[in-house]
Amino acid sequence: MSKILSDSQLKEKLNLLSANWSIDGLYLRCKYTFDNFESAFSFMKEVAIKCEEMNHHPKWTNVYNQLDIELYTHDSGGITQKDFELSSFMDSVFHKYSS
Repeated sequence: MSKILSDSQLKEKLNLLSANWSIDGLYLRCKYTFDNFESAFSFMKEVAIKCEEMNHHPKWTNVYNQLDIELYTHDSGGITQKDFELSSFMDSVFHKYSS
C-alpha cells in the first residue's frame, strides 16, 4: 500500500505538474482540452496502457474534446506518489496531442 502524502508534499508535487491539475479534497483532478474527439480518445488509449502497467486506474469522463480526470489511491485512502507518477505521465502524453 502506498503512503498518503502530507499537505506540504502535495503542494510541492502539484507545482511540478501542468496548470491543468488541482487538488480538490481527497482527489487530484485535471481537465484537458483537445482539438477533437480523435485526439482525446487517442490520448486515453495511450494512457490506458500505463494505467494497466501500474495497476492504477483513473476515474475519467470524456465528452467530445474534453477529458476530466480524477486520481485517488483507493487502497490508501488518499493521494499518493502513485497519483503523481500517473499525472506526470499524462502531462507528458498530453503534449503530443495538444496544439
